[in-house]
Amino acid sequence: METLKMVMWLVLLIMVTSPCTSLGCSSKGGDCKNCISNAMRKDCPKCFPIMKCMAKCLWANTPKSKCVKQCDCNTDSYPRLSDCKNCLSPCKCNCAAY
Repeated sequence: METLKMVMWLVLLIMVTSPCTSLGCSSKGGDCKNCISNAMRKDCPKCFPIMKCMAKCLWANTPKSKCVKQCDCNTDSYPRLSDCKNCLSPCKCNCAAY
């Protein structure tokens, strides 16, 4: 459960720092936790280890650039951190209220 919380915070951080805006989001937002857990379970399960690594690294107050270097190690294979960010991007609207 603690890992899921860390991953959710990481996803929120990535979404907040993303250059994309959430102008197309509905005004009621949605359920951020369910969106992220469903996406990690159904849409992008291969992203869980990368996102868990990033969450632990950032939670330890390590600079983002160092965490990316440490966790985004699938240089020739899928998924990369950018793939995971794209996979989880539909949750941006659901998490915009947080």
